[in-house]
Parts: sequence; structure tokens; C-alpha cells
Amino acid sequence: MSAIYIEGLRKSYDMVPVLRGLSMSVDAGQVYGLLGPNGAGKSTLLHLMMGFLRPDAGRIEVLGLAPMAAHRQVGYLPERLRYHTHCSGREYLRYIGKFGDEHGAGLRDRITALLTLVGLEEAADRRMKTYSKGMLQRIGIAQALLSDPDLLLIDEPSSGLDPAGQVEMQELLLELRSRGHTIFLCSHQLDEITNVCDRVGILVRGELAAETSVANLPGTEGIVITLVEMPAEDLDYGLRALDPTITREGRRITIPVNTPPLQARLLQLLLDEGFTVASLQPTLGTLRDLYLHVVSGNIPPTEAAPQVTMPLLDTLLAEEENQ
Repeated sequence: MSAIYIEGLRKSYDMVPVLRGLSMSVDAGQVYGLLGPNGAGKSTLLHLMMGFLRPDAGRIEVLGLAPMAAHRQVGYLPERLRYHTHCSGREYLRYIGKFGDEHGAGLRDRITALLTLVGLEEAADRRMKTYSKGMLQRIGIAQALLSDPDLLLIDEPSSGLDPAGQVEMQELLLELRSRGHTIFLCSHQLDEITNVCDRVGILVRGELAAETSVANLPGTEGIVITLVEMPAEDLDYGLRALDPTITREGRRITIPVNTPPLQARLLQLLLDEGFTVASLQPTLGTLRDLYLHVVSGNIPPTEAAPQVTMPLLDTLLAEEENQ
């Protein structure tokens, strides 16, 4: 069963198209991550799912219903949620809960359980104006869960969080995943998508440009070394002699599968040749590679991204064949 089903969805603002015939689906129980550059249409898509906006054309179903009919079964955390910060966390959740016809001991017990789930039981009775950004994000997750929804729509949960806060948010999302919620997650955090999601799509200019299972994107173990100065082509002979898998593009040298001995030999070669190393970083894995290829309009290498569907590319090729 599809928790989200979208076909031919179009939406424009003042004659400027934002979504251009988007089609996609998310299975019940799945955690789906949506990536895309700013302005690609991610937040507009969430607003359409919530029924805040009406599409110009196309079909959208949420839990088998029209968005407005499904809203009681959907929890939503926007990227920028405005809070009544003079309230405590507990008071805020009680206030929101009453809008959903919750009341009495049932609501009180639900709020206590959610505050524990998101790690705010000790801060529950503090005013929210004393909360950190991470704490506000967690109280936002709690309000999204108040009605025990079947589907969670979450927009940039790690936005503005420091690295420790990002890790805490990932842990919370993993806990929600373990409880069987269907989650649709918009994020710019590649490691968040990789660690939390089952499937990932990439939205580019209002269309689904690529989609794949996260399991089909195994992480790499390489490193990228950036040199201060531009080397001559003669260096390439030494790199190939050291290991034929080493590649160079401008000042960037990549070892696709790194081992400490190979890294040490490469660094020694560079030092012997008189080069200065500007940085040495691990590669971020094939999701980063796929994303950069897709948003730049290039086809991802099949060996780096197996079983990737390219809906936008397929559409363009079909149009060319019909011309």
C-alpha cells in the first residue's frame, strides 16, 4: 500500500512553475528522504501533501485519501515552526493537543510519554524561550506525534543545529523509524538521509530526477587529497605506478578505496615531489556523488550508483525520440 501517491503533480506561483508533472510514491512503513537544491520545490510539495495548497494539475493521495481528508492521520514538522515561547514545553503540547480534541488524563499521559521520547522530560516545565534550537526541534517532533499519526512529514529537522544536535536528531528519527512510522523527510544532510532512510529521491527543478534505495548506495572508503599548487601531468605517471585506481582532477587526488599503507605511500610521493597538501578528507560516499551528478545534469556512473532510476532523464529521452 502506498502511504503517498503522486501523479503528474503541477504547481506554479504567479505563472512560475515550481512542480512540473511530479510523479512518485512512498510505501507504508518506509522512511523516504527527499534531497534537492534550494528552490527545487520540496517545501511546496509538503504543503500540497498537507492540504495547505491546491495543485494546478495532477493527483495526490495521502494514506489513500485527499490531503485534507487525511490530515488527522498526518504529523507535520515544518522547517521553521513558530512557538509560543512564553509557554513551557508541557503547556505548549497541551495547547496543541486540545485542537485535536484530546483532553483529560489521556492527553496528559500522551504528553508525558512524548516528552520522554524526545528527551525533554527534565525541561518539560521550563519556558520554551530558554530552549536551545535542538530542544525546539525536539518539541516540534513531539507536537507532530501528538495524534499518533500514521505518516510523518518532516522538513529539514537538522536545520540550524550544531553537529551534536544533528546526531541527536538522527537518533530520534531512528527511534521513530523503529516504531513503524512512515516518514517523508526533506533534508540537505546527506548523512542524515543515509543513516535514517530506506529510499531517497532527488528533486531538481520541480521534477524527480533520480530515485534509488539507500541500500544500493554502499559507502566508499576513499580519501581526497587537495594540493595547494596545480601539478604537472608528469605526476599522473607516478600516481598510476603507485596504484592504478588513484585518479587526479586538477589539484584533487582521489584514492577510491583507501588503506593506511597506500595513503602513507601517496603522501610520501607528494612530499618527495615538493607538493604542499592543502587538505585531506574522507570521501562522503556515493550518495554525495549521485547528488552532485544529478543536480549538475549528468548521468551518474552505474558502478557508483547501481539500480538508480532516472525519471527525468527517461522523460527527456522519450521526448527526443518522439521529435
